Amino acid sequence: MLKLSFLLTSLALTVSTASVTTSCQKVQMVASPEEEKNTITAKPKPQPAPVFYISDLALIYQGGIHRLPWTKDQLKPYVFRTTGSGAVEWLFDGFLFIEFTDGMGHEYAEGYEPTPAGKTEWQWLLDRNFESGKALHALDDELDSLALLNIKPVRKRRVVLTLPEPIRSLSNWGDLNGKNLNFADSADRVAACKWYVETAMTMWQAANFKHLELSGFYWVAEQNTGAVEILPTVATMLHNKQQRFYWIPYYGAAGAANWQTMGFDIAYQQPNYFFDLSSPYSILTGAINFAKTNKMALEMEFDDRLMTQAGYRQKYTDYMNEFGKSGAWKNLPVAYYEGGGAWLKMCNSTDPEIMGLVKRLSDTIVVRQKAAGN
Repeated sequence: MLKLSFLLTSLALTVSTASVTTSCQKVQMVASPEEEKNTITAKPKPQPAPVFYISDLALIYQGGIHRLPWTKDQLKPYVFRTTGSGAVEWLFDGFLFIEFTDGMGHEYAEGYEPTPAGKTEWQWLLDRNFESGKALHALDDELDSLALLNIKPVRKRRVVLTLPEPIRSLSNWGDLNGKNLNFADSADRVAACKWYVETAMTMWQAANFKHLELSGFYWVAEQNTGAVEILPTVATMLHNKQQRFYWIPYYGAAGAANWQTMGFDIAYQQPNYFFDLSSPYSILTGAINFAKTNKMALEMEFDDRLMTQAGYRQKYTDYMNEFGKSGAWKNLPVAYYEGGGAWLKMCNSTDPEIMGLVKRLSDTIVVRQKAAGN
């Protein structure tokens, strides 16, 4: 397993069968001089990774009608690669099925579309996630195809599902137990989240996936201004169901430094350096330093603009370099924003430069996966 004391000290995660705490409590004790000496000279033992640990989390934009259908063939390059001798090497061990809009005018987080998604759209998103032959089922089918050849990762692939933001302005989310929920009421907002999580978990159990494990839920709003008053309650609800709470705030987002007090189990910092060719290098290094200061993981970012523009290929390389310099590749969980299919395009490219970019990142992930126990 990864020797990541980061996971239990920096991220301050404590795991039990009943709940997860998001702060590390240290008991103050009076030590004898001999005990103090032993404490100083003893080599610390590596801390095991938490049972829900995800080393490399791929963001799969899926659900909206404007997205890829995410079939087996489309997900294949995210699951593994083959060496020249035909051996399989594992890539992403986690998959976040993420969505902001349904592509029909409804938003799952504030600020994307004119109309907040209601209960109908929340259920629709789950139905899209669990659609036969696509998304979750396609991922499990791809892993099953390998399993039939006696090729299996040691650990099941972890899945994180989007938890829509109950947007305050929505006064008619839909009926729950004979009551129309009004999101002006915090209790109604929490009730909707609880319904969604329980519905998703019921659908997960019914799907009977062979090779996937539900790791938790992702708060899709990238800042906490719209939900400060409910996030700790939602987190407790998830923890009571043995689910984890994930978050990926943008650089400079409100509340990012307070991710632990909000109840999140892990927060990945977005650098946001890739998206504008004129963005200064200091944004990348600043985000990495912010993540270090606030005990956060990091997000690698790129999209298919690097297929045709050298400036974006350089930014991709900058991330690789700086994550290496900072120790992120060796010590941190990493999430990967790839624009909804860029990695698929890159893996199918015959351009030597693009193939080189694929090799560099996949080499890095393969090493990380071996360290994590595959």
